[in-house]
Amino acid sequence: MHNQILQMKTNKLKFWIAGILLAAGLFTLSVRSNKSPQNLIWSDMDGYYVYLPAVFIHQGFVREAARDTNYLQVWPGTDKIFTKYTCGVSLLESPFFIVAHILSEPLGFAPDGHSLIYCYLLMLSAIFCLMAGSVLLWRVCRKYYSDKSVILAITCLFFGTNMYYYTIFQPTMSHIYSFFMYACLLYLTEKIIVERTYNRSNFALAGLVSGLVILIRPTSAIVLLYPVYRFIKSIDDKPGWFRKNLKYCILALLAGMIVFIPQLIYWKHVTGEWFMWSYGEESFKYWKEPKLFRVLFDAWNGWLLYSPVAAIPLIGLIQERHRNRHGERAVIFIFALATWLFASWWAWWFGGAFGHRCYVEYCAFLVLPFSGIIEKAAQNRVRGVLFGALCVVLVYYSMGLTYNYRAPWDGPDWTYEKVAGEIERLVHFQF
Repeated sequence: MHNQILQMKTNKLKFWIAGILLAAGLFTLSVRSNKSPQNLIWSDMDGYYVYLPAVFIHQGFVREAARDTNYLQVWPGTDKIFTKYTCGVSLLESPFFIVAHILSEPLGFAPDGHSLIYCYLLMLSAIFCLMAGSVLLWRVCRKYYSDKSVILAITCLFFGTNMYYYTIFQPTMSHIYSFFMYACLLYLTEKIIVERTYNRSNFALAGLVSGLVILIRPTSAIVLLYPVYRFIKSIDDKPGWFRKNLKYCILALLAGMIVFIPQLIYWKHVTGEWFMWSYGEESFKYWKEPKLFRVLFDAWNGWLLYSPVAAIPLIGLIQERHRNRHGERAVIFIFALATWLFASWWAWWFGGAFGHRCYVEYCAFLVLPFSGIIEKAAQNRVRGVLFGALCVVLVYYSMGLTYNYRAPWDGPDWTYEKVAGEIERLVHFQF
């Protein structure tokens, strides 16, 4: 018994040491990849972040709270900085922002919310979200597949998709924060609906996470269909379940509503309205003729063109839809609905981005099917070697394009021929 306890403590120590070393390595990569770290507080990224300097430093949404004042304008008639982005990202960034603010003066940085110390801590916040989300996904998937398969799946998705770019190069965009929340949602779905672990903590967290999922990116509300689907499929006596767990459901609802209070206060403070469509004239103008193929394969940020390794777990989802052990049908529906939404947006390519950035968070749903495919491939040596070689090539392809990328890869002059030219730089021969 004593030896078992000692072994558990040793394993936990190794886990923490490995995590700290990995975080340090990723932070070093991020610092080296961002030659001008203060550009992490710019454009959309400043729109997500401006809440923090405004509230904690400037005591209001004055012009000084924003770094990119060409992008963030004042609301007409109030002279207060307006951002169309909701405050979910800033809520997750806030612990790191507070640490940066406390350390700024002692370390010789300006305590203005925009100096380098804040940028470095924002890099760490993204790395934390990546690692915390990955650990939660590992804890879900290891119940069904080996640790090695799950770790390889997470590794391939991180390095083989644009998740790497939006963690290392642009850590202050919303996507890695949404990834963390999606991972939390999958973990809590497993705890509550599959394992049926009913307690106040799980339900309160489920409510908070659901609220944050929407508050970070409102269109992400569609992923809440996953726990709803798993509930419908898993619970036979639904009225009885609600009667038995009514107090927990009310707690979850209240927890989910609480996170919206800061946003409502902000809108009221700046615009005089409690509720609003903050994106103005931007809309889903292509909803009748969505650009589905272009979102997935176009030279302008087509997701699978730049992150082809993601096609492997997507195929796995389709193959497993009949067994539907883990709600694969719901995941397929969510991916289809998300693709339709992205393809309907007025800027379906979502601006100057590497790959289609809106899919980064959805990689959380791909870890489980990818782990299953890796496990099956490993059962045969030849098949395992061939599959491993394919993954290495696809990861190299995406990583190579990541480091070749110089924004923007869109516009009339950005064509498949230009993409082919970038690929030629990776393989060193003419097509």
